[in-house]
Amino acid sequence: MSKWRLVAVLALQAAAAGAAPQTADSSAQPGGSAEVAPPRPKPAANSPDDSPADRFAAAAADLKRGAFERAIDELELLADQGFVHPDASFDRAVAYVARARSSQERPGDLGQAAAGFAETLELRPDDDEAEAALSRVRSEIARRRARGGAAPVAARPPLLRAVVGLVSESTWSIIALVGAALLTLGLGLRLFGSKTPTRLTGSVAAPIGGAALLLCGGLAIGASALRRASVPAVVVVSDARLLDEDGVPLRQVDGVPEHLAIPEGETVYVLERRGSHSNVEWGTTRGWVSTAQVRTLAR
Repeated sequence: MSKWRLVAVLALQAAAAGAAPQTADSSAQPGGSAEVAPPRPKPAANSPDDSPADRFAAAAADLKRGAFERAIDELELLADQGFVHPDASFDRAVAYVARARSSQERPGDLGQAAAGFAETLELRPDDDEAEAALSRVRSEIARRRARGGAAPVAARPPLLRAVVGLVSESTWSIIALVGAALLTLGLGLRLFGSKTPTRLTGSVAAPIGGAALLLCGGLAIGASALRRASVPAVVVVSDARLLDEDGVPLRQVDGVPEHLAIPEGETVYVLERRGSHSNVEWGTTRGWVSTAQVRTLAR
């Protein structure tokens, strides 16, 4: 672990242990106006000659010495300019955590932190530090919601998304290719083998390879279809009220839909954008939310 990542993780541990209680925000109610995330920080002044690497280094230095407001400005400016790197996403999340545990906390800071760590995992899925930090942030959000009297909620992903999410799309593709190779080898041994043991080996290998090709190839196609059809995002307000296509808050009738609002820090999948609203999938629930209430993740 690098020295800077170690500093960041220690800061997160301190935040989880000693974060100040958050004042409950007024969430949108049926018929009321939707809560909107605070505007992005005003970008810090930079020389036009500064490269993204220089700005990132400056932001990391700012964050290390506790100037998290300036670090947020720098890192948000980089994100707005299309700079994508898992370390930048991680450091941006740490900066928001630092502000969330300070007297300068703003609504949505922990949601922005969750978005940064989730984006890190999109870009670097094997980042254990980001995964642990995301879990801590979401646990802190849950504790704050509980202190405010909100009941815990959980969304179960649809079956297809849950299955294809077990491993990466590239892993499913690699297993499918191995299955295709095994199928080809098995058929070759069975058709052209001169000895009974060789043909028997082919008879065993061919169906195994065929099954792996069909199953994993299908899952790879499913993962690809989901990736093209939806964009991951994270809720960055205390509650994103679910709306219908006309922008009217959903009402629960006989337990449907299961949820009426999505808590801060939760991952959703944006299926469509229309004007100032986005159609999102959260678990098995679908609905519309204000686009300003979610932050899409680079990948």
